[in-house]
Amino acid sequence: MANSTLARIPADASDDLLLRLYQETARQVPADRRVTCPIHLNWRDRCRHLHTA
Repeated sequence: MANSTLARIPADASDDLLLRLYQETARQVPADRRVTCPIHLNWRDRCRHLHTA
């Protein structure tokens, strides 16, 4: 079976995280104002080090 290229939600994702991800995506919140990361499906402060160039 082929590997999926879609991001997977961590098993320990909280309801607050999932709700905020949904709200920010539905409301099209600009990237600089988001507190969640739609790429890593986590809080932005927990994956900030992955986004530095």
